[in-house]
Parts: sequence; structure tokens; C-alpha cells
Amino acid sequence: MIRRWWKTREYRRLYDEAADAFAGGRDAAAEEACARALALAESLYGPDHPELLSLLYATSSAQLAQGRLDEAEASCRRAIGIAEEAPAAEPPLPRLLMQLASILERRGDAEALRALFEQMLAGYARMRDPDAGEHAAVLTRLGLLLGRQGQREEAQPLLAQAITLREEAFGAEHPAVAEALFNAATLRPRESPVGPAEEMLRRALAIAEHPSGAGMDPCVRASILHNLAVLREEQGATEEAASLYERALATREAQVGVSHASLRPTLVRFGQLRHAAGQLTGALSLYERALVIAEAELGVGHAIPEAIKAWMAEARSRS
Repeated sequence: MIRRWWKTREYRRLYDEAADAFAGGRDAAAEEACARALALAESLYGPDHPELLSLLYATSSAQLAQGRLDEAEASCRRAIGIAEEAPAAEPPLPRLLMQLASILERRGDAEALRALFEQMLAGYARMRDPDAGEHAAVLTRLGLLLGRQGQREEAQPLLAQAITLREEAFGAEHPAVAEALFNAATLRPRESPVGPAEEMLRRALAIAEHPSGAGMDPCVRASILHNLAVLREEQGATEEAASLYERALATREAQVGVSHASLRPTLVRFGQLRHAAGQLTGALSLYERALVIAEAELGVGHAIPEAIKAWMAEARSRS
């Protein structure tokens, strides 16, 4: 009895130690504390008890943070196996499956990742009252995966359903809805009408700029502005596009500084817009900034900085 009491006390101490290490970003220390706590938990409760779930999840997270993907996957799959047999699990099974998805995504295993998301969606379809926010998260990740693979037609209904579910879960003006609108507009099929995409981006921007969107990542707001600018430029509304590009740059610069790699696409698009309009001084200024960023990011001689140099040379030849 005394020995069990001591083990339980030591287990709780190690559990708290692991939590403190995680909070401080000390992944190796957290993993070590989890391993020691896990050994005690197995002794106290058995190797398949739900009490082990949070430790296995934490262990997997620490291993993933350190880039040890095989070990992270093994820890996560063990937790999933326990959770599938437990009447109630903490962390819940969907969170463990999303952890596995993060590992597979980091590994670059798109086929396994797609199969996992499809398995999760089949599970949600069988549920009487699934969590709308969690369901939307899986739809979003599968839709984005398909979009990255060029399968936009297949991605679109998933991303549209994610909008509906996020509206149901969080309300129509929530930042999560703005992100869902942005995803669906950005990955619209290439031959589809631009009107619905413009409407979605404008609605996303309205949410982002409303007080209810104050907690939204400013970089997402900048991406909404950039993509709306691209769309308006393609429609021939060049003055509005220029204003949107300026706002996108200002929003992102306020968040990441003036030399961050994420600024390059907007600098290039805005530069090309100025270039086409004959505003060569403005175009060159934007190209020069984009070139510095591109060479720092990709290296001198890479195709992208070389293309920027060619645009600069053409602009100079006309000035």
C-alpha cells in the first residue's frame, strides 16, 4: 500500500514536471519526464489504461518537435489504439488522429495522410452529433491537401462544407469562418467563375477587419488582401488591386518586418502591376526589395531572383 502511494505521488510529480517543461519549450526534458512517468503509470494502471493517453500524446508531441518522426508516430499510434478501446478518452480520439496527421504531413506521406483524413470523415459520417468544429478541421486539411496536389474540383466541396460547419460551430462572423472562406476562394477550380471567389474574399476581409476578428492572425488578413488584389487585377480593376497590394504589404510588414520572405509574392505582383501601368520608378523600387529577399531566401542564381532581375532590366530600358 505504501509503495503504491509513493508511486502515485511520484507519478503525479513527474506528470507536473513534464507539463512545466512543455510550457517552457524544453522538449527533451519534457520527453524524459514523460518516459519516467509513463513507466510508473504502466506499473500502476497497466499498459493499456486510458491514464496513459495524455503521457503518450505528450511524448509524441515532444518527439515530433525534435524531428524524431518514427518514434513520434509509434507513440501516437499506441495512444490511438488505447483510445479506440476506451469509453472516454483524454485527449479524445480526434485529437490523437490529428496528431498522427501532423506527423504524416511532416513526413511528406500524402497518400497515408489522405487515407487518414478519409477514415476520419467516414467516422464523422457515422456519428449522430459530431463536433462541427472538429469535423470542419478535417474537411479543411483534406481540402488543402487535395488543393496542393492540383485536385481543386475534388477539394472545393470539402472546403465549402467546412465553411458551413464553422458557421454552425462558431457563428457567421468568427475568424475561423474567414479562414474557411479564404481557403475556398483561393482553391477554386481554375475555370470556375471569379464572382463567387470575390464574394468569399470580400466577406473574409470584412470579418477580418471587424472588431470580432481582432484575434485573427494579421498574416492571414494580409493573405486575404493579397489574393483579393490578384483577383481584382485579373478582372482589370488595377487601381483597386494596387490599393489592396499596398494594404497587404503594410499589414504583413507590421507583423513580420520589411525583409521577411513572405513579402516577396506581394512585392513581385505589385511591381508587375506598376510595371504594366508604366509606373517604372515604383515598379523598380518594389522589384529591388523583392530581389534582396529572393536572393536571401533562395540564393543568387536561382530562377526566381533571375526573373526579377530580367523584369528590372526591362523596366530600366523603358525609363
